[in-house]
Amino acid sequence: MKKTVDKDVLNSIKEIIKELIAAYKENKEVNPAMIEQMKAMRELFKELEQPTIVKSIRLTYEHLGNHGSLDNLTYWEEEEIELDEENSSFEYYLGLLTNPTNKYNREEIKELNVLLKGVPEA
Repeated sequence: MKKTVDKDVLNSIKEIIKELIAAYKENKEVNPAMIEQMKAMRELFKELEQPTIVKSIRLTYEHLGNHGSLDNLTYWEEEEIELDEENSSFEYYLGLLTNPTNKYNREEIKELNVLLKGVPEA
């Protein structure tokens, strides 16, 4: 039964990520409704018992609420990640969440968490 629940939860998470990406592509900004979707996604990750991801999503939506973007993180330059019109920092982050059990994605999420914790409130 647990596997069915996990699969349903994962499908719900993927659906939220698709909706967030579509909304971002349409407006090129994160709005309050998108932050509410991120909060809902965070609750789903809680069900999967993924504390690193749960924390990351909270730090991210708080940062977005204060700064409107993830572009001000030094991470993108330090890791030489190319961001452009087609792939924003927000979309890149959501891409990491589509497969959070991948060890490389998890490592990047942890690095972003450290940076997000260090950014002062606006």
